[in-house]
Amino acid sequence: MPAKDSRVYIMHIRDSCRRIAEYTITGGDTWTSKPLIMDAVCRNITIIGEAARKLDDAFQRAHPEIPWSGIIGARNIVMHAYDFLRPELIREMAEKDVPALLAHCLRLLGEE
Repeated sequence: MPAKDSRVYIMHIRDSCRRIAEYTITGGDTWTSKPLIMDAVCRNITIIGEAARKLDDAFQRAHPEIPWSGIIGARNIVMHAYDFLRPELIREMAEKDVPALLAHCLRLLGEE
């Protein structure tokens, strides 16, 4: 099975960033106490990390401004070390890291 074009993975990341923003639009920390929203945010963090993991090394090296290893590491924590997750960590990712990542994706896709 041939590898997907990097653009497809960036679109997956963009879409998951947008979903996280939509789910957490209420702001503050109220959404972190809602299991359905936390589950949805965690699921999309997983998708973002998986898509980043599938990007080839050359693409990742061409875009060092994006913290690829941190993105993939976040996916690994959500998937495999879920017992260490804290609501404040997920909130920080959603409020700080995701908007910055979305901006990078929009730039890469020419959608700024």
